[in-house]
Amino acid sequence: MNSIFTRRSIREYDTRPVESEKLERILRAGMQAPSAMNRQPWEFMVVTQPDQIQKIAALTPYGKPAARAPMVLVPLVNLQDAGENNRFWVQDLSASVQNILLQATEEGLGSCWMGIYPDEARTQALHDTLGLPKQVLPFAIISIGYGLQENHFVDRFVPEKVHYETY
Repeated sequence: MNSIFTRRSIREYDTRPVESEKLERILRAGMQAPSAMNRQPWEFMVVTQPDQIQKIAALTPYGKPAARAPMVLVPLVNLQDAGENNRFWVQDLSASVQNILLQATEEGLGSCWMGIYPDEARTQALHDTLGLPKQVLPFAIISIGYGLQENHFVDRFVPEKVHYETY
């Protein structure tokens, strides 16, 4: 559970690229997430070209961490794989992103989750920038790299937010 307790949003990175072995473990972790009806509707775009990273980062006012990273992952949902009327894909992708963040920490990397969906303008802009098929939507941007800050423990436990039996 160390990764759960030490993971932080890292927004500054050095220029060292992420090794392919680490990237594969990160993607495998993302694909190990639970999903509604085991649909596994996720796909991933790996972006390492600096010009493309800058375009992606500019699509959201919160994209500065991406602009500073050597690699950006874009979790995608394939709506055909999600199934008609399946609104649980948002939870599926969220669980996948959390796994990715935790594995990045496990690999000694920093990462930061930047939301795209459900903001329609950001979703459409990223969809168009990546040239995605109609049935595929971008869900988020995750910057990944060797952080200039370290992951460290911050105690977020608030006992007053726990309720037993009644509110």
